Amino acid sequence: MVLKRWLWVVTVFMVTSLAVTVHVSLAETDRTFRQENGLQRYVPPEWFLKGYFTAREKNPGYLFGPVKNFVELLGGRTAWLIEDMELERVETAARNGKKIEYSLFLEVATPDQTVYWVFVVLPYESAEAWYNGKRSFHGRKAVAYYGKTRDEIARALALGFKMSGELRFLTENGGISPQVPEDVILHRYKFRPIFELHTGRAPAIEDNTK
Repeated sequence: MVLKRWLWVVTVFMVTSLAVTVHVSLAETDRTFRQENGLQRYVPPEWFLKGYFTAREKNPGYLFGPVKNFVELLGGRTAWLIEDMELERVETAARNGKKIEYSLFLEVATPDQTVYWVFVVLPYESAEAWYNGKRSFHGRKAVAYYGKTRDEIARALALGFKMSGELRFLTENGGISPQVPEDVILHRYKFRPIFELHTGRAPAIEDNTK
């Protein structure tokens, strides 16, 4: 009887120790990732969190959101992070009365792993302004890459769907996932889009706010 009780105590101790070790290991990994990439905590603007986002860089099919609802769906411990140099760009632009595109990392930590969703914050008030941002980088290729999407975003804006971000990629298992974020959101997380860009259909926003 004493032996059984002793074995039970040892088993509980080993399981507890393992859980603590895993937790500490993940925390150290998170800190290492932040340090290696020069990341620090950041509070995104409210208009970004309330806005909608695409999740495929070229020819996106949907608008998702709002951003804050997507964060709630993921669960776990979440934190918004920004690179040191990127923060300097944002602060310099703000001092000059400007809003610019910039990248943010959404860190999502669960008992099993930590993943990072990388967003681009979009400050544009019109589809044309968004397209001009693409054209300044891609030049003549912008028409072929983004011309159709520009018109689809314009239609979404006219219906009241404000796009405030693009979800560019997902980092998990130590590297960038080869999967397109749009596919991951739809199939793994079952996060329903609020607007279908290709058809112009606008499902009820309530679907993602329950």
